[in-house]
Amino acid sequence: MVDAQWLKDRVNRQEGFPLHNGITVTEVGEGHCTCVADLAPDKYNPHGIAHGGLLFAMCDTVAGTAATSLGRGVVTRSADIHFLRPGTGRRLTAEGRVTDHGRSHAFCTVEVHNDDGALVCSSTFEMVFLEGEENI
Repeated sequence: MVDAQWLKDRVNRQEGFPLHNGITVTEVGEGHCTCVADLAPDKYNPHGIAHGGLLFAMCDTVAGTAATSLGRGVVTRSADIHFLRPGTGRRLTAEGRVTDHGRSHAFCTVEVHNDDGALVCSSTFEMVFLEGEENI
């Protein structure tokens, strides 16, 4: 497993997509990750609710970080997301875990909940381990 604090800091401090969209990793464990995003008008769609792209980005960040915690870099091969209710409130929380993995890939499930604990969306991801990024 990768050092959890190192991985959390790596995701939160990079000048990339999660940082740009206000997605913050709050917890990393072996095959597990949690992140949050505070809602504000710059994260809304035209209907005043969380943009689907934000929800997907949260899920992708959590799945990728959970899979990377196993010790190898990853990229997303495929994903499936189900939007179940509007993303509203002050903060959304995404939690995901690796449900299965092999030599070349990892499967992850992720759920996003609102402040009231209601399920906003559910997703599954297939992550592919990158060659040359063993024991990162």
